[in-house]
Amino acid sequence: MTATSYVTLDNDDLGANKIFRAATASALDTNPVAIAQRGTGAPWLNGVGAIETITSGSGNWTVPDGVYRIKVTVVGGGGGGYNGGSNGVDGGNTTFGAFTGSGGKAGNYSFGAGGAASGGDLNISGGTGYAYYSAVGGGSTHGYGGAMRTGGSDAGYGYGSGGAGGPSGSPANGGGGGGTAIGTMSVEPGDLIAYSIGSGGSGGSGSGAGASGIIIIEY
Repeated sequence: MTATSYVTLDNDDLGANKIFRAATASALDTNPVAIAQRGTGAPWLNGVGAIETITSGSGNWTVPDGVYRIKVTVVGGGGGGYNGGSNGVDGGNTTFGAFTGSGGKAGNYSFGAGGAASGGDLNISGGTGYAYYSAVGGGSTHGYGGAMRTGGSDAGYGYGSGGAGGPSGSPANGGGGGGTAIGTMSVEPGDLIAYSIGSGGSGGSGSGAGASGIIIIEY
């Protein structure tokens, strides 16, 4: 099925003392369908016309012209891994307006807990760090969008993923994944929305660092 094309109407089509033509009537009938189907030339009422990502730092995001509603995904930083007495560092919180994805906890003598989330229509806790008590080493589970990592001393990967425990030592435990908040919000063009990206926590000696958080904005 091909989406209906949008027909732009101007002052020659509508207004006082204008002749109401068949073409104008047809456009008024089909344009709502074109908007619903996101047809060629149709205005965007609620994305996705663009996707932006913010992966570091803090500041204010400016709402673009013509945008009145956005969908936001916020992921906290992952916690660092642990290796036989050398603690990791917790991941940082990622925020965007009222949305918060809390950082995952670092691995320590036990595995790192996943970060919480708040403010979204859907709030997802990060995965708990994986635990090994052998020379095989530790691992980590992920926050939303990360990937499970088991074994080895590699850093966590995938935004918000916890860092892996060290390759040796007993115990070696992974850090928790960052929490994720997902939701929509009404905005006005030119609004400034404060944001901050949570950094991944550094790992203990020989262990992996957690991955940084991310903000995904769709409109």
